[in-house]
Parts: sequence; C-alpha cells; structure tokens
Amino acid sequence: MAPALSDLQPQSAPKATAAAQTAIGDGLVAEAQAFADELAAWRHDLHQMPELGNSLPQTSAYIQARLTEMDIPFATLVDGSCVVGLVGAGAAAAQDNGVCTNEQAGTVIMLRGDMDALPVAEESGEPFASTNGCMHACGHDMHATALLGAARMLKAREAELVDANATVKLLFQPGEETFEGARAAIADGLLQNPRPQVAFAMHVNSQSPLGLVLYGSPALSGVYGFRITLQGKGGHGSSPEICIDPITAGVHVHLALQELISREVPAAKEIALTVGKFAGGQAANVIPDTCVLEGTLRGFDVELMEHLKTRIAEVVKGVATTYRTPATLETLSDVPPLVLDDDMTQASLGYVGAVLPKAAFLPLFHAMASEDFALISSEIPSAYFTVGAAVTDTDEHFAQHHPKARFSDAELPLGAAAYTAVALGYIADHR
Repeated sequence: MAPALSDLQPQSAPKATAAAQTAIGDGLVAEAQAFADELAAWRHDLHQMPELGNSLPQTSAYIQARLTEMDIPFATLVDGSCVVGLVGAGAAAAQDNGVCTNEQAGTVIMLRGDMDALPVAEESGEPFASTNGCMHACGHDMHATALLGAARMLKAREAELVDANATVKLLFQPGEETFEGARAAIADGLLQNPRPQVAFAMHVNSQSPLGLVLYGSPALSGVYGFRITLQGKGGHGSSPEICIDPITAGVHVHLALQELISREVPAAKEIALTVGKFAGGQAANVIPDTCVLEGTLRGFDVELMEHLKTRIAEVVKGVATTYRTPATLETLSDVPPLVLDDDMTQASLGYVGAVLPKAAFLPLFHAMASEDFALISSEIPSAYFTVGAAVTDTDEHFAQHHPKARFSDAELPLGAAAYTAVALGYIADHR
C-alpha cells in the first residue's frame, strides 16, 4: 500500500544560486498578498464565466482587459481565445509593430496558465459559483489568476528585465481539457516571435494543503483518444435476422480492446485503456443503424503506446468485419507523456523554494492523468509542478473534476509569487 502524504517526509528544495536569490529577493509573497483581494476578485470573475475547449471569448476578453490595464502588450492566437503577453526587453518591439525577434527579446522564459473549464454543473456552494452548466472544476481559473498576478509583479520590474536583456512570455492557454489548445497555439506561432528558451507551468490540487509542491518526470501519461463508429443495418427488434446489429458488434469490440491490456501488455507496464462512451439506439424494440464507442489509451512508454494504437485499429477492423459492421476509427486526441527537463526542474525548485521557504517538496508527481503542456515540454526544456490549494475544511476536499470541487483563494498570492520567482531566477542565472 502506498504511504499517505501525511506519512511522507517532505524534502527541502535545492538552494537557488546567489544571483537568483538576489533577483528574487524576500518580498514577493508579501507584495502579492498586498493585492490578494484583487486576485480573489479576478478569480471569482473568471470562475463565473467558465467556457470550454478552444472557444473562450469572454475569458480571453477578460484577460486582455487586465493586461491592457497593466500596459502589457499582447497578441491573440487560436481565433482570439489564446492570449500571449510580453514583459521585458521584447515588449517594446511587440508594442510598436507586433513582431518581436529573439535578438530583441534576449533571454526568454514562458510562463503558462491554462484557462478553460469543464462541462460540469457546479455544486460547490461557493457564493461565486457558475450557473451556466460549466465549471472551473479543475482550477484553471486559479492558474489564469496567478499568472495575471505574476504579470503585474513582473511589469513592476520591467526596467530590470530590460537591463538584463530578458523577456517573459505570458501564455494564457485555452483547450487544455480537450488536449487541443497547446497544439493549436503552437500551430499559430506560439513558440516563435520570440521563441522561449524554457517554459514553466503549475497546476493546483484541490486535495493537497497549501504549501505542498509535488514534482517528478515523467509527470503525467500520454493520451490517445479515439472514436469508433460501427455501421449496421437498423430495423425492428422482432426481426434481428434481417438487420445487422451494431450494438452486438460494439460489445465485442469493447471486450476485445480490454483483452489487449490483459493479454498483450506486460503486467509491470503502466497502461490504462478506458471506453467511457458507448452509444447506440433510441428505443428498446429498434435495432439502430450505428453504434459509437469513445475511449482513451494512456501510458508512459511511447513505443508501447504506438504499438497499441496499431493493435486497436487491427482489433476494431477484425471484429467489425466478423460482425458485418464497417468501422471508422477517428483520433480525438494524441498527446505524449509529460516529460520534463531535469535541469529546469531542479532550478525551478530552487526558485520556488527561495520565494516559499516554508513550502514542502515531494518527488511524487507521477499520475495517469494527461496534460497538453507535454506538447510544449517536448519542444523546449520545461518544468511543471502541482501545488496545494485545498480549502481549510477537510470535509470539502473533493477531487478535481468533481462538481463540488473547491480551491482556496489563499493559494493565489503564493502562485503569483512562485511564477514571478521562476522567471526572475531563471533570467538571473542566464544573463
């Protein structure tokens, strides 16, 4: 049995370099806490306008308005739902003509905060709960707010960033829950104009206490999402012999896919295959024309994942042929494991430890969930932590994606300070 978090001995973060310690200073948390009420107000506003996938018009407009108030130039990607701001040496060039080269930007670090929600009807009981049938049940409103807080503190230090010939790129990303936001932003030029040398992101945890930081690599699994459509021949349930039943075929496809895991994957491998949607038919006495299955395959072994994707296609085709139901297999998502850079991770631990000296660090971040930040980390050296954001009442500690999930506003100043510290520390170490 795995030990409980309370039974584990927290570790100290690696010590940041003297240059990073000097750049970070010892007042970032106090500075962020001085505008904690404003951070909470921003978060509550965002929480009440949850939007899905890559279509975040209200959320994007809100972020743009806050950056405009801070006099931070920004561009939009993904049809306006992704907002990318610049602070530092490259900001002036971007403000003048919308283009910022790496020569103009100097050292570039990208900080990412995702901001899409989930199709979950909220039951949290918060006075600022959403009412539109969607919910920030994963805490992305916390990420976007903490990044806004960091933007404000970095803007106050823009002269120092210019002197250091450095730029901080602020990524407010859509579509993480659907695994489409990072890919779309990259396709729109996210990693250019200027190209970051490194990236950093954090994710809140609704069941971990404030001050707990988890890290590791590979942190999260890769995910392959798929849809199988089986085409039958519908008819009356009293005459199945003149029909072709796609539900029967679907049942056998489902069972065959499960046997891939039990009979073709070594027991020691971390692999999960789930069919979470099985849809066919509208009435008890009618055989439908089609049956649809949707699912995910998750794992850390890229070669094994590729093999299993091939086997899924072979199994679906074989079973469908047996039951006379032509099959279509569509890819819904395809994201690699979240593999992080050791040097960037160790350095970021030092930066966060410098600004949050009372934080507890545990090298336990390894889970079967997935994250499209992996598409960024596969392009540039990156670090990614999960940070505690649980409310005080332990009876209210519901898991992320739960309709009663809650997050503590007290994490917002800590998150803002941590984002800021990573940027300042990295820049100080790479002048």
